[in-house]
Order: sequence, then structure tokens, then C-alpha cells
Amino acid sequence: MKKILLGMVAFAVMLPAIVEWTSGQSNVAWATEQKTEEIPPPDLYKDTPAWYQAVYKDNVGLSEGSGPFTKYFKAQMLDMYWQPNRHYEPMENLDHSIFIEQERRDLCVICHEEATPGIVADWRSSGHKHPKSTPYLSSKTAQIEKNVGRVLDEVHCFDCHADTEKNQIRMPTGEVCGGCHRQQFDEFLREREVGRPNHLQSWEANTIVPWYAEAARRGYLYGQHGCDMCHSGAEKCDVCHTRHKFSAVEGRQPEACMTCHMGPDHPDAESYGESKHGKIYEKEEEHYDFTKPLVEVRPGEDYRTPTCQYCHMYEKHGRFIHNPVMKGIWRMGTVPPSNLEYTSSLKDYPYGIKIIADKIDIYSEENVAKRSYWLEVCAKCHSDRFADTYLKSLDQFMFQAHTLADQAQKIVEDLIADGLLYPDAANRDPYPLSDGIVKELSADFLGEPVYNAFKTLQGKFPVVGPILGVYGMFLQMQDNPSDIENMYNRLWFWYKLQGYKGTAHAQQDVSWWWGQAPMMMEMTRIQAEAARLRRLAGIEKTISK
Repeated sequence: MKKILLGMVAFAVMLPAIVEWTSGQSNVAWATEQKTEEIPPPDLYKDTPAWYQAVYKDNVGLSEGSGPFTKYFKAQMLDMYWQPNRHYEPMENLDHSIFIEQERRDLCVICHEEATPGIVADWRSSGHKHPKSTPYLSSKTAQIEKNVGRVLDEVHCFDCHADTEKNQIRMPTGEVCGGCHRQQFDEFLREREVGRPNHLQSWEANTIVPWYAEAARRGYLYGQHGCDMCHSGAEKCDVCHTRHKFSAVEGRQPEACMTCHMGPDHPDAESYGESKHGKIYEKEEEHYDFTKPLVEVRPGEDYRTPTCQYCHMYEKHGRFIHNPVMKGIWRMGTVPPSNLEYTSSLKDYPYGIKIIADKIDIYSEENVAKRSYWLEVCAKCHSDRFADTYLKSLDQFMFQAHTLADQAQKIVEDLIADGLLYPDAANRDPYPLSDGIVKELSADFLGEPVYNAFKTLQGKFPVVGPILGVYGMFLQMQDNPSDIENMYNRLWFWYKLQGYKGTAHAQQDVSWWWGQAPMMMEMTRIQAEAARLRRLAGIEKTISK
């Protein structure tokens, strides 16, 4: 309240100036040179279907949720900051329209120096406040000036937060950033080319799954706070370039990735941080020159070991791209490879369902090319032979891990086929949001067999395995999934993925003690539980005779 009152006092002090101010006093200089080329404005939802934009882009404030099941839940309050295109609601306690109409840029800082001094301090030390403070920034700013047709001696709060078309304050999205940083925006947009998982579609992946809306409907919406904070990376750039510095230097440091890329299903921070690469970085971080663009970094001089960004944003042939997923082969480790013979229903994955990606062919022409680009990165410090051998070993680890997961899934599926899963589907809660799945999704989207199963059985059937079988990690319903199903969920969704990250990042304990070892221990538990269920069924059958 004190800050608000201080801001109001500052506003009152400025009232005479507002009366005398005229539009001719604007401090924005316009370049005489016209834009070099007219291009469409930045659009995060470019080339997406109308239904997609209707549930992710069209603004509804907080009255509805996001995704195909938007009718079944309302957004949580913070969604207006995490997904502003759809959920932002302008503040009502202060009318900014007069400032925007008269382009009073000076008032932003005057009020916010008292109301939110940390924000102003960040901005004052940023490249936005000083876009020509170094030769490098000057050259970048000159190119942006040419593209936007403006002289930019300062990028002000007004430029990002004032919606001059609607005459109101906005929460900036990547589309706002892309107005100036178009190359980075367009490169980021290319994540959609490789499919999920990626950052661009992270909110989609968060809300398209039926258990998200079901959990919200059951009163657990705010329990999904952690999911939302990470998966809000779809629309805004401040996930990596934090407010209000928006520093490229900060975005080049491994810590920028670690707040999301950690934890039991993707322990990137733990595996990189405890690897030789990570430990050398930890000991010598002060010697790393993060002021240099990645393309100018000299391995062994500017960086002694690679960072997350150096490896993952390297595209090919010496080029770095504002897109860390284009070179991904195994992706997040969740999608099975097509290069194995499966004994379980994984042989039919993804069952025609469009929500999940097709199997990965590790030896496809595209992935062989990607592997060669990985070798280009590794060869900056390692021999070609070592790098090639290590990456082939990673492939072999993944083949083994997916084979073990297949064996575990077959055990569970055999129990289901023999009617021995306890409790059976008829005596437990149905699959999440079963009443809404058929209403909101088409047979083409779900795949005909799955669609018909939901239509006829109303979700009273088990769903096992990647990706849709992992719902028990996010929503535990009445006896659904059962213990043995959750054992399998932990095996493939936690321990297999931990082993993958530990192996990929060369951290031996994460690879073994967090990955392979608990996978095998969980497999033993699955086998023991399956044997117990079969013995109980045998006893019940004998007693009933």
C-alpha cells in the first residue's frame, strides 16, 4: 500500500506537466530511412489451425482455461502472467490510458522508482536502457533500427508494456520481443518443426493432456503450480532472459536453464552440474567470457568446458541458433525408438494418437545428420573417435533402457489381458476426463481404436505406458492407477529418464544410481507384484470352486 501511495503522490506531482504536455514533445526520434522490407508481424501461433488459436491465443482472461478441455476448468490467477495472450486481464485500479494516449514515457520510471525500485534498477543496468553502450550492442541496435524504422537511443518501459492499439497496459509476450529481435523470434518459432517436446509448445503439452483439466476439476489446480511455472515458457522470453535486464549474458550461462531443467524426470542441472564439465565450470566460472556471442567463443580460451547453451544451441557448420532443440535426437528420452523389436503394445506406439510423437528412428537420414552436428561440437575439445564412441554408447544405453521398459509393460499388459489387474478397471475411477475426451477430441486426433474405446467404455479401461499412461504421476484417483502401474510409471518416466540424462551428460552416479540401478530394482518389484497378483487370483479361483 505504501508503494502504491508513493506512486500516486508522484503522479499528482506530475499533473501540471500532463496539462502542459503536448504530443510534439515526444522523446522518440524516428529514423528517416524506411524499413528495408515489409514482413508480417511476429506471430507465435503462425500456421497453426483455427481451433488451436481459439484455445491458446484468443484472450478470455481468467474466465476459462487453456487447451481443448478449456470448458472443464478456469485458469488460475497467475496464468495471466504465464500465458498472457489468452489470460491477461488489465489492471482496474489505475487507468493508464491517458499516459498511453499522450505517450508519457517519463511517468513510468517516476512512479515505479518508488513502487517497484528493483524493476527500475534492472532496467537502468540493461541493454535496453543503454542499447549503444558497446560496439557490439551498437551494431545490433543499428540493425534493429534499420528493421523497425526508428532511432533507438533507449528502449523504454512504454515500448514493451503500452498497447497503443487497445490503449491499455499489456503483459509483453515473445511477439512483442520479436518486433525488434526478429531473427531470434523466428529461430525460436522453428521449434515446432521438430515436434513436441519443445519450449514453444510447452504450454500446449501442459494443458492438452486430460489429467490437467481433471485435476483442476477435482480442486487440485493450484497443486499444478510447478507444472505451470516451467511450461509457461511458450509465450515469453523471460524464462531465460529474466526481467527486467533481459540480458544475453545471463541467458548464456548454464544457470539460466537449471530452474526448469532439474528434478526426477529431467535432471539436467544435477547431471551436468556434477559432471566433469560442470565441476570445471563451477571452479572456473569467473574466467568464462559470457559477453561474447556463442559464435565468437573460443573453446579452451573463453570457455574451458561447454555450457548447456554452447552444446544445445549449436546448429551446424559453425552456426549457432536461438533454438536449443533443433539438433535433438533422443529428445527428452520419453519417445520409444523404432529400432527395437517390442514384445508389448509399444510395437503399435503411438496408436494413431496425434498428441504424442511417432517413434524415433535413430538411424534415419535426418538423425544421422544431427549426430554429425553433435560430433562437430564435441570435436572442439575431444577426438572424433572418442566423441563418436561416447554417443554410440548413449544410444546403446537407451536401447537397453527401452527394452527393459518394454518387458515391464508386457508384464502389466499380460495381467490386464488375463483379468488379474487389481483393482480392475470396472472397480476404480475411470481414466481422467473420460467424459470430455470423446466430446472434445475427434477420432482422427485420438486414433480410431482409442476413440472407440473411450466412446464405448467411458474410460473404464487401463491406459499403460508412454505418454498417456503416466497420468498417475500427476493425478492419483481412486485406485487408479494401481500399485503395479505406478511401479512401471516410475521405471520409465523417472529412472529411465534419469539414466538417460546421466549418460548424456557424462555423470556416472546419475546414470547408474539414479537410472539403471533403480530401473532394475523397480523391475524386480514389478515381477514380484505380478507373481503376487497371480497367486491371489489362483487362490480365489480355488476357493470359489
